[in-house]
Amino acid sequence: MKIKRTLTIDAPPDRVWDILGPNYTKADDWASSVYVSGARPGPQKVAAAPVAGRVCQTSLGPFTETIEAYDEARRYIAYSATGDRMPGFMKRLVNAWTVRPKGGISEVEMELNAEIAFPFNILVAPMMKLQFGKVLREATEELKHFAETGKPHPRKTKTDASKKAIEARAAIA
Repeated sequence: MKIKRTLTIDAPPDRVWDILGPNYTKADDWASSVYVSGARPGPQKVAAAPVAGRVCQTSLGPFTETIEAYDEARRYIAYSATGDRMPGFMKRLVNAWTVRPKGGISEVEMELNAEIAFPFNILVAPMMKLQFGKVLREATEELKHFAETGKPHPRKTKTDASKKAIEARAAIA
C-alpha cells in the first residue's frame, strides 16, 4: 500500500528541510499525532544522518523509527517505523520526505509505503489507507503551518493540552 502527498509550502526549502532533516527528532514541535519525540539510541544505519532514528509517543502508541536514507543535498529522508500496536500482518512501514525548491518556496513530497502480508493486504488495506490518509493529511497540514508561521498548528496546540499528551511528557520527565 502506498500513499503519496505533494504540497506547496510558502517557505524557503532550507527552512522546510531543517524541520524534516536536521531537526528530525523534534516532530513533537509540530505534529499533533506526536506527543513526545527524541533521538533513538544506537548505531546509525546512515552515516550522514543526524541521528540513528527517533522514538515517539504518539496518538497510536509508542513508535521507534530508524533512518533508512538521508541525503542533505537532495533534501531527502526516509525512515522505517515499528510500534507496539502495529498489527502482526504489517510487515514493513517506511515514510519518506523530499523537499524541492519551487521558485522561492518549497514543494514537499511525502510517500508512505506499507507492506501488508497476504491476505490482509486485500482485506484491511482499504480501511488502513483511510486511517493513514487522515494522519498524513493532518501531518502535512501541520508541517505547512509550522514552516510558514514558525508556530504549531492550532490542532497541535489543542493536542498538547490533552490529558494523553501531558501524561506522555510527564512519563519522560
